[in-house]
Amino acid sequence: MGLFGFGKSDNSGKIEKLKKKATNKYGQAIERTTAMKQLRQIGTSDAFEALLERYGVNVDVTITDQDEKRELYEWLIAAGETAVEPIERYVSSHDGVYWPLKALKEIAGIERAVEGLLRALDRAETTQIRVNEHKVQLVSNLRDFPHPRVLERLKTLVKDRHDEVRMMALDGLMTYGESEAAPYVAERILDPEESARIRHVLLEQLLDLGWSLATWKEAIETSGVMPGHYKLDAAGRVVRGVR
Repeated sequence: MGLFGFGKSDNSGKIEKLKKKATNKYGQAIERTTAMKQLRQIGTSDAFEALLERYGVNVDVTITDQDEKRELYEWLIAAGETAVEPIERYVSSHDGVYWPLKALKEIAGIERAVEGLLRALDRAETTQIRVNEHKVQLVSNLRDFPHPRVLERLKTLVKDRHDEVRMMALDGLMTYGESEAAPYVAERILDPEESARIRHVLLEQLLDLGWSLATWKEAIETSGVMPGHYKLDAAGRVVRGVR
């Protein structure tokens, strides 16, 4: 099968060997990129599945790492529909999803990309482990997909039991603006169980954004949750207090 062929290939042994070379973080860059080019030339769905594994590996030389990943992103776009299902399968079970999701959005449009992202997140949420890095990565990418379904999901994730998930969800939610996000930000600030780190990050963001928490001003001031070096002005905006 030639460049950008379709379906499964009968080159499974060759593909596996090339995948090992393409994902060897300790190998020479020329060896990785040569293997990647050969996988691209095979062009089948399983060859692209092998290529996508490159995103799960971080090479110590950051510039080289990003160059290789960016070039692979361009290959995925050039492959078009052939790459869509391999990308969706990769995103559902792997870390390193930024570039694959970006390619999926470019190839198939935001609706299908959002569907794939939320489906992967559904699956990740069924994994009960102390540190769910896959879930954290998926949530961190939600901000790049402005969509009503994403907005609603972010509103539920700001109450997640994991600090990193809540932080990523709040960060994404705040991109939708004050009217959508402020009630949820205020809720997190007021929650006595919220971590000091997340409350600090939120207050710093509010300082920069100039949003008003006037609706919740009395509750915040009487709750005692506000650190001493912050206060609300008369309009309910966060300002620096006296340490």
